[in-house]
Amino acid sequence: MSENILKVENLVIHYETDEEVVEAVNNISFEIKKGEVLGLVGETGAGKTTTALGIMGLLPDKVGHVIQGKIELAGENLFEKTAREMRKIRGKKVSMIFQDPMTALNPVKTIGDQISEVVLLHNHCSKAEALKRAQEMLAMVGIVPERYKDYPHQFSGGMKQRIIIAIALACEPELLIADEPTTALDVTIQAQILDMMRSLQSKHGTSMILITHDLGVVAEMCDHCAVMYAGELVEYGTVEEVFDHPKHPYTKALYQSIPSLDKDVERLHVVPGMVTDPSNLPSYCSFADRCDEKGEGCKMEDPEMICLSEDHCVKCLKYAKENITKEWKEK
Repeated sequence: MSENILKVENLVIHYETDEEVVEAVNNISFEIKKGEVLGLVGETGAGKTTTALGIMGLLPDKVGHVIQGKIELAGENLFEKTAREMRKIRGKKVSMIFQDPMTALNPVKTIGDQISEVVLLHNHCSKAEALKRAQEMLAMVGIVPERYKDYPHQFSGGMKQRIIIAIALACEPELLIADEPTTALDVTIQAQILDMMRSLQSKHGTSMILITHDLGVVAEMCDHCAVMYAGELVEYGTVEEVFDHPKHPYTKALYQSIPSLDKDVERLHVVPGMVTDPSNLPSYCSFADRCDEKGEGCKMEDPEMICLSEDHCVKCLKYAKENITKEWKEK
């Protein structure tokens, strides 16, 4: 359980067009051990999906560029792989549950064919064996196996999401990336999908990156939590540390925006201002313009990630030793 299945080091990803350069991911680093679940949270546009696409090697052609960094999957540097080698890795060693189940399936192919296609691509087996595996996967995600001949339009949104999960897990990957797997589903189906993912992850010992806006899902499913803002990791640590002792002002603001059953308030907390434009990032702290805890130095330099303990790191000048002054203590 101590061996790293994924190691991301100093990853920088840009989207470059004739008009602008979007700095989508800015120098992030994290690790995931075998069997662990990492929750990746943050506002829309924070760079979560781009990070996942970078790991999968699915950045848009000609536009998406890895500027620097290294991604190691089970000790292998993915940036040294050819496109053909990456096709063998995707689905077998790492799989992704894409954000929208409505558009992730091919409408003119049966779901049985779509699941068996992955099995045939990565395993040495006959079409009959691949189809049998497809039926087994349908049963595993709670769909009657006999429906393998049906087409995507014959299934509800929740069932389509189950089919996407079946495709992702068909070859028992070492790492599963789930990009907001329950966003388009109602609350009841969300609970069913999460329960199923938890049991499958536990059964197969699969490591997972769970991208979500729902902090409750992170608390329930994850071992570690990484908070992203403007393409950067601003706080990282165990779920217990980040939830019980949040340090970064952005993380605190996210928690304050959650409705409470104990307090009767007319309006939830709102983070002032707009999300920082990734095509025009400041040279100082990217959250400084929206932060209600900023000090004099916050608009003068970009803070480094500071490790408060082995299980908790934060990217904020407030916690740099030289900045722990009376001004910060009062805040």
